[in-house]
Amino acid sequence: MGNMIFKIADIIYRFVALNLIWLLFFIMGLGVLGFMPATVALFSVIRKWLMGEKDLRLFHLFFSYYKSEFIRSNILGCIYFIAFYIIYVNYAFVPYFYDEQFHIFLYIIIFSVAVIVFMSFMNLFSMMAHFEFKLLHYLKVSFGLVFFRPMNTLMQLVWFLAYYILSIQFPTIFIVIGISVFAFVLMAINYKTFITYKER
Repeated sequence: MGNMIFKIADIIYRFVALNLIWLLFFIMGLGVLGFMPATVALFSVIRKWLMGEKDLRLFHLFFSYYKSEFIRSNILGCIYFIAFYIIYVNYAFVPYFYDEQFHIFLYIIIFSVAVIVFMSFMNLFSMMAHFEFKLLHYLKVSFGLVFFRPMNTLMQLVWFLAYYILSIQFPTIFIVIGISVFAFVLMAINYKTFITYKER
């Protein structure tokens, strides 16, 4: 019983510590520049956990990933920012440039594109944590996973919606372990697929 309590406490500690480290580096990057490298570093540490490596120097390991991925991750982040901005502009201008009878149809198309881009964005972090690709190849594979692994995509979407609801209901828990737990589930969903891909 005591051993079980110790294990649970250790798991909680690791998630809380990782969450705080992510928040620290997010702030150090002034938010905008810190989000992408901090999140890639977060997924990279979680990948180590999934590989069975538990006794890690979290801060040191996180910082090394943060430095190595700073430029590359921010370039990809800019690409996605532009994509989301284009989607938003199209959404905002539908009422001004199209007849009313086409609005619902156009909104459905825009929403579908937004979901696809968003799901590929969620794949991007686990991709960067697991593979060494050329810059644009990350985009290609991240989008490919959305279509060629529909079960993974569905599980990720369900998890995102559940996470969103939980973060509203329990905001304090979200602040303490929210991003690390969220990333752990996303990485776990894709991890087996990545292992299979690497073995080919």
